[in-house]
This record gives sequence, structure tokens and C-alpha cells, in this order.
Amino acid sequence: MEQSKKVLRVKKRKKHSKKYYIIEGIRKTIMMLALFTFSYVSYELTNIYLEYKDADDAYADVNVMLGGEVDEEGNDGEVETDSDGNVISNVNDGDKWEWDYDSYLRFNSDTKGFIMSEGTPIQYPIMQGSDNDYYLNHLANNIEHKNGSIFIDYKLDTGLEAKNCVIYGHNMRNGAMFGSLQEYADESYWEKHPYMDIYIGYKHYRYYVFAMYTTPINSDTYTIRFKDDKAFLNYVKQCKNKSIYTPDVGKITADDKIITLSTCMDNGDDNYRFIVQLVRREEVTD
Repeated sequence: MEQSKKVLRVKKRKKHSKKYYIIEGIRKTIMMLALFTFSYVSYELTNIYLEYKDADDAYADVNVMLGGEVDEEGNDGEVETDSDGNVISNVNDGDKWEWDYDSYLRFNSDTKGFIMSEGTPIQYPIMQGSDNDYYLNHLANNIEHKNGSIFIDYKLDTGLEAKNCVIYGHNMRNGAMFGSLQEYADESYWEKHPYMDIYIGYKHYRYYVFAMYTTPINSDTYTIRFKDDKAFLNYVKQCKNKSIYTPDVGKITADDKIITLSTCMDNGDDNYRFIVQLVRREEVTD
């Protein structure tokens, strides 16, 4: 009887070339780098979000504490709207936001006013320091933060009452500060937000947007003193000529006062700024 034999089949380990191991090593390295990059970017984005939130919360707390509640859309509470989304009436049962100049002065004596654009993130106290550096990286509560504040050029002795009051603010990626200004490059945005409310001392004025454009950082746009009325009117004419489009705000005369809002470009070009200019019209007494 023939004895059966077991045949042991041993699988031979496949031999790879040196090139294969090099490619595998590169692949694994790339995967590890990608994972590290993803983790780092996620960490940085989280930190950026938290920084933005800290600044937004700080300003929200200041506004609520000193003036009453203002929601993130610039309203002072719940609103009733029609079928087209237009505001009919304020139905907030809580405190309506009111500008309290004395309270803001006690909070920070550098406060000169308040700027508010309904339906946008712009709702901030306006500061003016002894230079143009401090409020670049300090909030209105004097806490150091990269969001900084909305502030007037320190060289303007008359502040918001200047013939051309230049106001600066950072262009934050989350739309905070003056991060929404460049939206005015689109005419449909202006149609929704044709004016801003500016509180100056104890008064409340409505300013209407008349020009928006990009300009070099050392351009004539930043002119703050004019030798005579003719020079001022010529300046206004030049601004209108630079404008992407020209809103109809009526005739601007030598007796008018304007505000120039300046912020960095969305594309990060440090040699240029985006400008939105407004002219003072009616005083709001309600």
C-alpha cells in the first residue's frame, strides 16, 4: 500500500524591487504630511474662529451693557416683516438699543461716536487715540486683540465733525469690523444698504453712500484739510469720478460733511485700500 505523502506548499514571499520600496516610502510620507497638515490647519482655523468670536462677543457685551440689546443683523430685537422681507415694525418686548454717549465715555474716554449699518455686521463704537497704532490691535475695552477697533485718524482735531473724517477698520475674514465694506463693489449691495447711522456726541445723523473704489494707501483720498471750498468740492468730484458706480445722493455742497471709511483689500494687497464714502444728510431726532 502506497503511503500517501503530504505536499507542503509554501507560499513564497513576493520580492519587490528597490523602486517599489522607495515609492511606498514616499506614499506613506505624503500621507503622514497630509494628515499633519490637515490637523494643523484645523487647529489654526479653530483658533481663528475662537479669536473672532471673542472679539464679536466683547463688542456685543459692550453694546448690550451700554446701549441695550442689538442682534447680529443690526436690529434691536425681533422684527415683523412683510412677504418681501421688509421690516414693518419692531416687536421686541425687551430694551430697545439706544445711543448713550455718557455711558460710552465713562467706559472709554476715547469714544467719539458710534457707527451702525442696519442688516450688516457694522455696529461699533468709533474711537480716536493719540496715534493710528493703538486701536489697530486694541478693542474698545482696551483689550489687545488683532480685530482692533473702528477709529478716526488721530490727526483730525475735530473728529467726526471734520470736513472729511477718515475712519479706519480692519477687513476681517468673518465680516467683522469693516469686513463687509467691499460688498459695496456690487451695486445691488448698495441698494440694500444705501446709508449708515452715525452717532456723534449726543446727536444721531444719517449718512448716505456716494462713492466706493480702490485706492493706493498714499492717495489724495486721505486728504483731511482743504484750503478753501473750491478745493473741497474738487476733492468730492474726484472721488465720484473714481467710484465704481455713482449713487444719487443729491448735490454735495461746500457746507456738507463727509466720512471716508477705509479698509484693507480682500485679496491681501497691502498697497491698496477699499474706500466707501458717505455724506451727512438729515439729523435723526426720533
